[in-house]
Amino acid sequence: MNLRKWMKLFGTTILIGAIVTVVGSVCIQLFNPEFRDVAAGEWLSYILMTALFGMTFGAFSHMGFFAYLMLNYIARTIFKRPYYWVAVQGFLAVFVLIEIAYWTYGTNFPDYTYWAIPLAMLAGSVLVAWLKVSQTSAGAWIPTVFFLVAISTMESIPVFKTADISSLLYQLIPLFICNAYQIIQLHRILGPAPSVNPIAAATK
Repeated sequence: MNLRKWMKLFGTTILIGAIVTVVGSVCIQLFNPEFRDVAAGEWLSYILMTALFGMTFGAFSHMGFFAYLMLNYIARTIFKRPYYWVAVQGFLAVFVLIEIAYWTYGTNFPDYTYWAIPLAMLAGSVLVAWLKVSQTSAGAWIPTVFFLVAISTMESIPVFKTADISSLLYQLIPLFICNAYQIIQLHRILGPAPSVNPIAAATK
C-alpha cells in the first residue's frame, strides 16, 4: 500500500463517516418538533458540527483498521498454522457478541438492546463477509466477521458505558459502516491475490 492509496482510503473513510453521521442525525432531528422549526443558520451549524463528529468517527475507524492489520501480522508470526489464528478470531467474535449482551442486559438501555444489538451486528457482519467472499475467497469469512464485530465494538466501548441507546447508535453505526467500507476495499487496494486470505495478504 503506497502513500497515495493510503491517503485515498483515509479521505474516503472520513467522508463516509461524515455523511452517515449527518444523514442519521438529521433524520432523527426531523422527528423532533422542537428542532424542526429552528432557523436555517442553526441547521447549518448543526450539520457542520455533526459532520465534524462524523469525520472523527471515520478517522477513529481508520486507526482501528490499521491496528487490526498490525494485530493480524503479529498473530500470523505467532500461530505457525493460519487456521489457528482463524479459529481464535471466530472464538473472539462470538465472545464479543456475548459480552455486548452482558454489557447491556439489566442496564438503562432498552430491554431489547441486549439481543438486538448483537444480532444486528452479526447480521451486518455476515452480509459484508458474504460480499467480501464473493469478491475474493472463502478464507475471508471469519476474519471479516471478527474485524467488524470485535473492532467496531472496541471502538465503541466508551459509548456502551453511557447506557443511552441514541448515543450508542449515533457512534456505532458510522464506525461499523466505515469499517465495512475499508475491509471491502482492502483487496482492491492490494491487488489480486489468488488463493490467499485477503486480510492476510496485507501482511505480505
